[in-house]
Amino acid sequence: MKTKKIIRNLLKDQSGEFGVKQIAITVAVIVIIGFIIVIVQNNLDGWIGEIWDLFMEQIENLIS
Repeated sequence: MKTKKIIRNLLKDQSGEFGVKQIAITVAVIVIIGFIIVIVQNNLDGWIGEIWDLFMEQIENLIS
């Protein structure tokens, strides 16, 4: 009987504090990160193109 009480108290102490607010905040952070990833993926080609053009322009200016 004493072992059951110890185990019960241990499990009771280990219970997490996941409430509705914590879950909502976690979901909101995941959604925001998802939006950021989508925006970066959509704009990545344009950014790489702009950087490449700038790089090539600088090289041409150095050569001429």
